[in-house]
Amino acid sequence: MIQSSIQRGSSDLKSFFWPQGIAVVGASADPEKPGGKVVQLLQSYNYPGQIYPVNPGRREIQGLPAYSSLAEIESRPDLVIIAVEASQVPTVVRQCVALQMKNIVVISGGFAETGDTGGVLQAELAGLIAKHDLNVLGPNCIGFINSLQPAAASFSLTVESGPLRAGPAAFVTQSGGIGILTIYLADLEKLGFSYMISTGNEVGLDFAEVVNFLLHEPQVKVIGGYLEGVKDGAKLRRSCQAAAEAGKPLLILKAGASREAAAAIRSHTGALAGSEAAYQAFFRQEGVFAVETLTEMLSLFKAFAPGRLPRGNRAAVMSLSGGMGVLATDLCAQAGLELAEFSSRTLRALQQLMPSIATVRNPLDSTAVMTTRLSEVRTAIEIILADPAVDLFIFTTALWRSYGVESGQMLAELFQETEKPFFVIWPGCSNEVREVIYEHGVPFFNELKEGISAAAALWRYAAFQTKRIRADRSTSSPAIQLPAEKPPSGVLLKKKKGGITEAEAKELLAGWGIAVPRGEVVSSIEQATRAARRIGYPVVLKALSTEIAHKTEVGAIKLGLENGAMLQQAWEQLQSDLSARAPGAPITGYLVEEMLPVRLELIAGVEDDPVFGPLVLLGFGGIYVELFRDLAIRLAPLEPGQVREMLDELKSAPLLHGYRGTAPVDTASLVETVSRFSRLAVALRGSYREMEINPLVICPDGRAVAADALILR
Repeated sequence: MIQSSIQRGSSDLKSFFWPQGIAVVGASADPEKPGGKVVQLLQSYNYPGQIYPVNPGRREIQGLPAYSSLAEIESRPDLVIIAVEASQVPTVVRQCVALQMKNIVVISGGFAETGDTGGVLQAELAGLIAKHDLNVLGPNCIGFINSLQPAAASFSLTVESGPLRAGPAAFVTQSGGIGILTIYLADLEKLGFSYMISTGNEVGLDFAEVVNFLLHEPQVKVIGGYLEGVKDGAKLRRSCQAAAEAGKPLLILKAGASREAAAAIRSHTGALAGSEAAYQAFFRQEGVFAVETLTEMLSLFKAFAPGRLPRGNRAAVMSLSGGMGVLATDLCAQAGLELAEFSSRTLRALQQLMPSIATVRNPLDSTAVMTTRLSEVRTAIEIILADPAVDLFIFTTALWRSYGVESGQMLAELFQETEKPFFVIWPGCSNEVREVIYEHGVPFFNELKEGISAAAALWRYAAFQTKRIRADRSTSSPAIQLPAEKPPSGVLLKKKKGGITEAEAKELLAGWGIAVPRGEVVSSIEQATRAARRIGYPVVLKALSTEIAHKTEVGAIKLGLENGAMLQQAWEQLQSDLSARAPGAPITGYLVEEMLPVRLELIAGVEDDPVFGPLVLLGFGGIYVELFRDLAIRLAPLEPGQVREMLDELKSAPLLHGYRGTAPVDTASLVETVSRFSRLAVALRGSYREMEINPLVICPDGRAVAADALILR
């Protein structure tokens, strides 16, 4: 069912978003009403198809013939927009079904976002959609805008430029107001949008399906979105992966990080917001840019709109102001851009061109002398762009008013003559010059940090694409051999009622090839003594209880027991500690295990996120994870290469690479263990809330061993 939806998004939705005829049910002569505004906007923005206003009380609406019902329309329209009371919507949808009209936009509100009564109506609508395989946008949405056709199939639109400005950007939003605001702000900077699509409550078409449709639109080069929550994380993940394969960057402004915002989301759209950590992990893995503001999103739209990606991260900065060049250099370093090292040929050419007081290097400070030498500025930029060592170019200046519009025209021409990413950062630019630069599609920025961050985003996306392609082609990493079927312990976990002890958890891990300490479950000191002899001292003694998650807090673990006398004393102390600190906790037995030699301790945990599934957490143990929150997070399952990326992200990663003269740690066993753990988490989804290996011990010989294991139901 999900797969058919994705296929529908790429092909069957063409007539939906490019309708040759549109019926508006609930059309009004009053443009202040939603049904009247839709008719007005379709006409105002020159929709080329037929408009069929439907209102049983009118024969004419806004200069167009009106119809008493859908059945009265002679030729079947491609799209029906419903703008009636929520209670009447199911009836109108049934009329659409009877007339074989499958494409519907429900702009009416009053559904699940309003409470139980509206929820019943929404469930009825959902049933009709599923039964008759309808394409429905909404309810509780503002419709969509296709600037290419053009079709303003919406009751809300505000732009300054007059006609709709088409362009390489598209925007999908779960908030209609955010969508209209984004188009308005982009229009001020002459950035055109091919589409703005509002999904509303997403009873039918959802965010993922709309993204998938846009991936197949050749005019769309970059897709932005406002996202409050998703119900099917796997479906969205597939769409994002398809976007990466299509080479179309996704920019998402995600709302709902706070508990208060999540509550507001439920009341606004009825969507469930997944955990913020899951979304951030998801975005990182799939190459999605998580933006924090609309300003940041528009900056990235401008950067990606030309469709150019750098071959590397080597930037050239040319400035007509020394201070601007120095600031740009600092910001490049912070953003992950390196300053390109100019070739000797480039340096010689620049030295012949620049005034004697100029410092010829990168960043190039051409000095204020060059502000009155437009042709020399142009030549300098051409020399820099021709250097193979330069991957992207940044021109910056403060105030430069010597040539007016001519300077803007010069920059626009240079932008068009090169295939390299080209950025202009000019805080003191006049409105007239800015307009020229905007009109030619040059990425223009008023602030240094904004522009350089956008330039760095191009490099990050290019690097992501390179890494993704290499991973797809790579066969160098041997495949991890996992159980052909879930081991018996896994089956027992799904069937077992109640909690899981550490011993049971370790049995499950061992069944998936994850190393655990040698140990035995006992019920008396006599059994413990015999077990310790078989295992070999030193040993560890632990109490097993489904109600004790953290043994150290209640004295339920005793470490470093070197002989029988120490074991006897530890047994007695453990009984005393449990009586005092965990009275009433059921003890199902005791675990005697080998005392592992420890080089490093890590933690590997899994949380079963309700939207995206198992979320894997990896970090160093002890104070590193508790105090510094030095963690890396990904969605399962994880390939070994992804585990290595997680390790490299940790602030404490130098501990693995040989810190202060220590030998590097062989991480092969660790990487394989975490990968297996992630796959186990996927296989057993639905039977646990959290799983944790803490500590995950790295022994001096490089073995990774699950010293403790916890499964919470």
